[in-house]
Amino acid sequence: MSQTYFAILTAVGEAKLANATALGTQLQISRMAVGDGNGNLPTPNRSQTALVGEQYRADLNTLQVDPLNTSQIIAELVIPETEGGYWLREMGLYDAAGDLIAVSNCPPSYKPQLAEGSGRTQVLRMVLIVSSTAAVQLKIDPSVVLATRAYADSLITVHQAAADPHKQYKLRGAFTSLSANTLLTAAHEGVIVLDATAGDRTLTLPLNDAAFGIRDLLIRRADNTGNRAKVQASGADKIKFHTHLNAAGYAFLYLMGAGDWWHLRSDGAGGWWPVARRDDSPLGRVSFEASTAIQPGGYGLPHGVIFVRADWPWVWDHAQTSGMLVDDAGRAGFEGCWTRGDGATTGRTPDVRGQFLRSLDADLGVDASRVAGSVQKGTLVAADDVNYDGVGGVHFTLGSDPASFGADAITGGATKYPNVAPAQVAGNSSWGVIHGVARPTNIAYPGRIKLI
Repeated sequence: MSQTYFAILTAVGEAKLANATALGTQLQISRMAVGDGNGNLPTPNRSQTALVGEQYRADLNTLQVDPLNTSQIIAELVIPETEGGYWLREMGLYDAAGDLIAVSNCPPSYKPQLAEGSGRTQVLRMVLIVSSTAAVQLKIDPSVVLATRAYADSLITVHQAAADPHKQYKLRGAFTSLSANTLLTAAHEGVIVLDATAGDRTLTLPLNDAAFGIRDLLIRRADNTGNRAKVQASGADKIKFHTHLNAAGYAFLYLMGAGDWWHLRSDGAGGWWPVARRDDSPLGRVSFEASTAIQPGGYGLPHGVIFVRADWPWVWDHAQTSGMLVDDAGRAGFEGCWTRGDGATTGRTPDVRGQFLRSLDADLGVDASRVAGSVQKGTLVAADDVNYDGVGGVHFTLGSDPASFGADAITGGATKYPNVAPAQVAGNSSWGVIHGVARPTNIAYPGRIKLI
């Protein structure tokens, strides 16, 4: 039985493919057309320069070497459901110059148009046997490519068989433990654990240029000593944290406490970008801790601690933009503010020890005219002695401890309360006594402030 359906190269296609093979260039096949053969099944002819009755032409969906036969090329066209209303009896392949390169016939099939009440997406494939598949180049518009079920299934199969199909989500590299000052290199890519038990330690990041490229380092601290563990950038490189304060970033950071870590990614252009870190709470936030030990993650004591600006540049930048910065000499009454320290090289953290914290009034009028970080005097308690039921209604023996009736001792004396004095109670020889500062029932927790 003679073969009815087949595909052949046209004379133009043969010449162009032979020329591409001889010159080591590639033939750019990019489009496919379909036709109805003018009502009859055509026989492909190598002298053809056009289809007998072309009906539709579009960019190829795929053009690939047959995985089962490397001397065959498979060209695929997808006709959308909105296109149709004709019979399919012939196909042709065109190169980038618009010349008919190959032609074939196919079993007649009607392609309905959606407007006719029935529609389907039609996939057509032409298989060509060529002497050199390397001489054929895929040239298609990616915006029109559709994935067939078979193609999608093949991708999923390859994906599932891959040993590491999601390389972009995995931290690459080795696991390295260090306990000495070290200049890191590309060989350290991965997880680095630093132990600063023996003293202050510094890890210097690799020079982040185009040659170094995009790499990930996750640096974690092992020890919980008071020694400083520093991670610094090379040359003019910067670590891009707290860029709301300094767009360029900072030259170094600290790992504070055992288990503190930063995941840094290089951009190949001088910037180390934090991908993640142990604790991303806002810089300068005051909080309480149910532990007398300072937890890792970048916390310090809000105890009016003096710090060196050059050692904590981001803290100083925060203080300057906080709206709560005062001179050290004017700190009295503003202990909740940052101060300028010596005015040149140091600063001071807020001091919230022994204080209740209150939300700023912000023009509500309940606690008017307050300044952020200012201290407010407590309300005094008036009491009388045990022999009188008058003023205050709080009975105690004169001279007893204020804590016995729920008050704090008056501190500051005439400085804070210049007009306080005992007053004689009318009709009684006893004296009414201003005896303490009122406070609610409370629990004392250690205060903390975020420093990085």
